[in-house]
Amino acid sequence: MAGNRDSIEEIRSRISVLEIVSEYVTIKRAGKTFKGLCPFHPEKTPSFTVSEVFGTWHCFGCGEHGDIFTFLMKAENLTFPEALERLAKRAGVELPEFGGREKSRREILFGINSLAAGYYFTLLAKADLAADYLKRRGLADETIKKFRLGYASPAWDGLFSYLSKKGVNADDAAEAGLIIKSERGSYYDRFRNRIIFPILDIQDRIIGFGGRAIGDDQPKYLNSPETPLFNKTRSLYGLNFGRKAIADGACAIVVEGYMDVIAAHQAGFTNCVATLGTALTPKHINILERYTKRVVLAYDADSAGIKAALRGAAMFEESECDVRILRLPKGEDPDSLIRHGRGAEFDAAVKGALPIAGYKIEVLKDRFDLSTPAGREAMLKNTAKVLAEVPSFAERERYIKEVAVWHPNFGTGTTLAEDHIRADVEAQRRRKEGSPHAQSQALRVPKAFTAVEKAERLLLRAIITGEAGAERALKELSPQDFTGEASKCAAEAIYEMFTEKRGIYLPELLEKTGDTGRFLSELVMKDDAPPINEKVLQDCVALIKNSRLKRRRGSDVLAPYIRDGIIDPGDWPKGEAPEEYEEYLRQSGKLGRADE
Repeated sequence: MAGNRDSIEEIRSRISVLEIVSEYVTIKRAGKTFKGLCPFHPEKTPSFTVSEVFGTWHCFGCGEHGDIFTFLMKAENLTFPEALERLAKRAGVELPEFGGREKSRREILFGINSLAAGYYFTLLAKADLAADYLKRRGLADETIKKFRLGYASPAWDGLFSYLSKKGVNADDAAEAGLIIKSERGSYYDRFRNRIIFPILDIQDRIIGFGGRAIGDDQPKYLNSPETPLFNKTRSLYGLNFGRKAIADGACAIVVEGYMDVIAAHQAGFTNCVATLGTALTPKHINILERYTKRVVLAYDADSAGIKAALRGAAMFEESECDVRILRLPKGEDPDSLIRHGRGAEFDAAVKGALPIAGYKIEVLKDRFDLSTPAGREAMLKNTAKVLAEVPSFAERERYIKEVAVWHPNFGTGTTLAEDHIRADVEAQRRRKEGSPHAQSQALRVPKAFTAVEKAERLLLRAIITGEAGAERALKELSPQDFTGEASKCAAEAIYEMFTEKRGIYLPELLEKTGDTGRFLSELVMKDDAPPINEKVLQDCVALIKNSRLKRRRGSDVLAPYIRDGIIDPGDWPKGEAPEEYEEYLRQSGKLGRADE
């Protein structure tokens, strides 16, 4: 990294942190900073903060922080060299060449995956059974080529032998997830007698593979294992082809399988993507939010598909997306509907997809026998629970009017039926608000700092932000004058950088300080700091000095009494010993760090 230091600084000067972050997060100005929902953990209230002045970002929810390089590394699962190379290209900065540079592990694995995909594609043309299967599924030759579909033969070592002839190291092929090492030390192919679906990232590089059994082999679908390139919890099949259509204004249609995506794209629904053998995850949602705020879940119309849709919808509760769920005819999936020439019906279903509450109510109608009073009562009881989760009053009222027809009082008066349902909904809402979880959330309070801690934090912030008089204040103290361990470590890093460079550069400071960087990042990005002037800084210095003197004086006074056994640690309950006594123990090495 040191060899690229000049290039790094040049890239930072050319690319704003806002430019990078806003491609992944919807951010809005909030005072001197910008805020949005964190892309790295689920949340309802924006705690992700970006400072254009400092070129940094910080999440007050999960504690993640950094600059443009660390953001891209985390958002795209890149190594530092990969993030550096991508941002350098974007900024038009030429990186220094280092002769004889070895290929990175990821480059090696990408190359092996590309060789494997070519091998599988070649075998497909020779495998009549596999080719016939794809033809029966209605796939055109150009679609097969576009998605690079292939075939893995039943042979145990077909791919292994091919890769060996190409000079590929067996351990590298195993790391790519293509072959498996047996207990005897020999290797065999992971995918055998399967249709092969290469999985590509948004740069059209093959990161993994999926295989569908042609015969009765189990499992029916098999994916690559987790590798340095492939992580199924953050990969969406078809996104490399569909992201443009989605970003251009189409909603993202999330389906269940490879064939659903391929059939949809062939029919012109290029905004379809699929998860890979896993339920929707927060990472999937973060990826989708980069391109759109409108998502339609189009899962199979069976019990498993309904459960998956409801689980997936729940994942969006802490997202800004407008998520809807598509209702397909029973027994159908997107692939079967499109394959049988009913693309217009699929299109209409997408456009008529229901909000989460509406979909849940339709599922309840199917679950209970509405021809009986008991069935109607059960449906309405469960509907009240559904509507209690709906935050919008207008939306709740709309659904109450829709389901009132099933209430026993509907025949005697619409208003009476609606009032009964409304009362049930409100009762559910009160029960929810009084739950232990809701109460514990309400009782959470931020940590209160002592006057000295506040002074230390204010002074450190002033030094980092270059406030007038901060340098002079810095010279009056030493890192050992700070009480808290985090403050002390931060002060040491600041003093070191100030000594070396006669100033502070926050991105570099965060880069050097590791865990302490989180403390510094939070310190600087807090937007509730009081105004700072030289008088305030001198007051901070005076308070810190006074605290230091008090600690030292107390330690000196108590030392002989403790040494002679006049004062014993058992004299005070745990946590209630005078500050002087604790300081004595700290200085004598008998007490752990102050923050522990």
